[in-house]
Amino acid sequence: MDILNELKEFTNYNDESLPMLYDIVRTVTVQVIVQILFTMNNPSVSLISASFIQTTLFLILGIMVFWLVIYKFLSNNHLDPLFPQKNDD
Repeated sequence: MDILNELKEFTNYNDESLPMLYDIVRTVTVQVIVQILFTMNNPSVSLISASFIQTTLFLILGIMVFWLVIYKFLSNNHLDPLFPQKNDD
């Protein structure tokens, strides 16, 4: 349960973290479903292969780079970010 508490605390301080986590969960879910369907269609392919794990990790890394680098750059430069800027009144 410490991991869940750490995630909650992390999402409270970082606006981009919750959508990033949702994107990661969504991508992994799609990857697993596609892999299951692919292995059902092609019995010669194993369900959990090194290629599947590597592709999934690369996708997760790409999502994290987007949210932590590219989106951060766009939002800092006011280029129509997903979340409105907070007013520091």
